Order: sequence, then structure tokens, then C-alpha cells
Amino acid sequence: MKNKQEKSVVVLAGAEMFDYLKEKVGERKTRTEAYSDLLDKSLAGFVSPFLKKQEYELQPYQCHVTISDLATEWHWHRATVRSFLETLETFGQLKRTKLVKSIVITMNVQSDRHLETTVVQQEPDFAMQLQEALSDWVVGKTTSDEAGKICGQIVRQAIAGIAESDSRHYPDSHIDAVSVHAGKQEKDIRNIALGCVAQAALQRVLRKSRFDDGSPLIEFFRHELGGEWAAFIETSKELAGLIFDTGTDGTTIDKDEDTECLKSLRKPFLSLLSRACEAAD
Repeated sequence: MKNKQEKSVVVLAGAEMFDYLKEKVGERKTRTEAYSDLLDKSLAGFVSPFLKKQEYELQPYQCHVTISDLATEWHWHRATVRSFLETLETFGQLKRTKLVKSIVITMNVQSDRHLETTVVQQEPDFAMQLQEALSDWVVGKTTSDEAGKICGQIVRQAIAGIAESDSRHYPDSHIDAVSVHAGKQEKDIRNIALGCVAQAALQRVLRKSRFDDGSPLIEFFRHELGGEWAAFIETSKELAGLIFDTGTDGTTIDKDEDTECLKSLRKPFLSLLSRACEAAD
């Protein structure tokens, strides 16, 4: 126990945990009860009755109180309240905004929604694992079957991590609520995985163009567009539209006259794009 200060850890605990830890010992509140009271007040957007006339727009997880109110409610000395709040701020549990005769307290908490959005992020480099698994497939070192098996394994591990995370964060939750939460997280994971595969597929197709001749597009930029970068940007947009068959808005070209010319520039465009992506990697 002598080395307990050597490591710093973050402990996640819900409001229910603090309700469980509350112990009524006379009228004076314990530190745990005082902290829990601050949580309750911040979640409810509490404003001291003596401050009703003061207009201050509270943000989520904030409460507007006075030291005197807290001292009276907790049966503490005012100096003890100040010291307690200062210590909690040092620990990163809250932030104080000092006003003339009052204080706005912002509690450092995470909502269920925040937990939901971080579950996938906390999976160790989930998207990066998929991209690495697909990188060999992009360059032709592995087959689709081999890459598929690896990606499937990575996705299954991530989904298994959701179940483990839910069991820690929502141990007493109703089974239906947990199922809905897990279903949403599984959907998020699959969306990320499918997006990685789609990106890899484009990279694989684009890779074939790296040896094509890109000089016709360079000449088109110099002679036909007069080296105008804005015109080249618009032309590139038109070319991308033709390649992906998304249609074009006709802002820079006459469709009857120039579409065929643009079609002839598709391979040079893809060649330059492929080389640029390869250089970026």
C-alpha cells in the first residue's frame, strides 16, 4: 500500500454507485455524500433559491450555488466547503466559475451517450487494424477470402468487447435496454468495417492506374485551361463525377462539345490521383 500514489487511474462510476455509498451519520454530510449532492445538483441544473434573480444560463452538468448554502446544507464550516471544492477541482472532478457572491460548478461527468460513442473508439485501433489487414489485399498479397477471414475476426473481437463493456457499465440494467445498446454499437462497428473495406476497394482499383500516362492532363491544364487553378479544380470535379457516374452540374463544360474530351482525360486523372495517394502513404 506504500506505493499507491505511483499510478494514476480513472474509475468510472454511475450515480447509482454513489447512492449506494451514501451513509447517513448524523446531520453532517460525509465527503461522499457531499460529492453525490453536487452530482445531483448538476444533473438537475440546480440554482440556489437566493440566486433566482441572478440571470446565468447554465450549461449541462452545472449548478449555481453559494458557499453559505452548501455549508448550511452539509453542516460544514464555510472554509471546509471551500477546501473541499478546491480539492475536487485539483482532482479534475469539477470546475469552478467564481462570480461576485456565488459560484457555478461544472461537474466532470460522462453521459450514457458519451459512453456509447467512446466504446468503439476504445477498441484498440479498430479501424487501423482493419486497414492493416486490408493493406496486403490492396497490393495483391492476399486473396479476398484471406482478407475476409482476418476482417471477420477483428469485427467479432470488437463486438465481443461491447458485451464486456456493457457488463461493466450497466450491470443492473434491464436486459432489453442492454440489448438495444449493444445492437447500436454492433451497427456502428459494422459501419466502420464496411467503410474500411469500401476504401480499400477503391485503393485497389486506383492502384492499377499508377502506371498510366498522366501527361495528357498536365498538358490540358497548361494549354487548354491556361494554367488557371480554379478552372482545373472545377474540371477535376467534373472528371470525378464522370468516373463515379454521379453526373455533373455543367458549371465549366459544354456537355455537347467537351464531354468526350473529358472522357479521354479519365485515365490520366486516375494516374495522377493514384500517384498522389501513393506519395501520401
